Amino acid sequence: MTYSMEQLATIFLKHITKDEPLKIYLENVVTFPDEHLYIDEDMIQQGLLFIEGINKNETDAYYAMGHLLRNLDCYDSSFYCFKHAHNAGLLQATYWLGNFHYEGFGTEENSAKALECYKLAANAGLADAMNNYADMLLHGEVVEKNEEEAYVWFNKAAMLGVSEAMFTMGYMYEKGVVVEADESTSIAWFKKAAILGDLYAANYLGHKAMQHGDFEEAFAFYMQAARGQDVEGEYNVGFCFEEGIGIEQNKEKAIYWLKRAALQGDDLAKQRLALLQ
Repeated sequence: MTYSMEQLATIFLKHITKDEPLKIYLENVVTFPDEHLYIDEDMIQQGLLFIEGINKNETDAYYAMGHLLRNLDCYDSSFYCFKHAHNAGLLQATYWLGNFHYEGFGTEENSAKALECYKLAANAGLADAMNNYADMLLHGEVVEKNEEEAYVWFNKAAMLGVSEAMFTMGYMYEKGVVVEADESTSIAWFKKAAILGDLYAANYLGHKAMQHGDFEEAFAFYMQAARGQDVEGEYNVGFCFEEGIGIEQNKEKAIYWLKRAALQGDDLAKQRLALLQ
């Protein structure tokens, strides 16, 4: 039988690891013909390095292997690696274990367990966990709704540089959730989120600028979102080129951006393309 590079790499990793649960997973993941895994040479080298650490029972190696397997959609084994690192006290692994419990990756979906992980990591100072814990408090998801406490955690996470938390702070100041509604403070938080690459914030700021008649600014924010492959941003940029809003009218560029949005399934983009072509 002829083996692909991916199959050989997986078989090799299976034989050199001393971790029995991981070995069992690597045994079971091999399928012929191999359509499950795609492993390039860099991943092979990383995997070998992480296996070396796992054989020495190094917590960071389990955590790193968890991400490598997650990127390969090997969620069962990734969950096992994150859980091992979590049990060894690595907070970043606790946060990812929460994500897996929340999404049902490699384990049954369990929001209560996700909440426990987020709360533990948040109290220990992990910013991303603060944001997720706050989000569950804000929406009362498997915990009593508490907007005041949610605000405290969102603020902490935002101050530590979490763009999603900055976006939510902008929302809370816009809607007057817990705090007094303040548009200027709201916009300031949305802009901080956009600077850090939050595409939702960029689109939102584009809409706000459009409402105020600041068309060039609106186009700039839409373009930021579009360049991040955000489907709404791509549609908005296409629309702006089509109508000449904030930028010189250009049918070819309008079609280009609307096509990108349409390829991501945007129905409005498909409708506008049908009219333009």
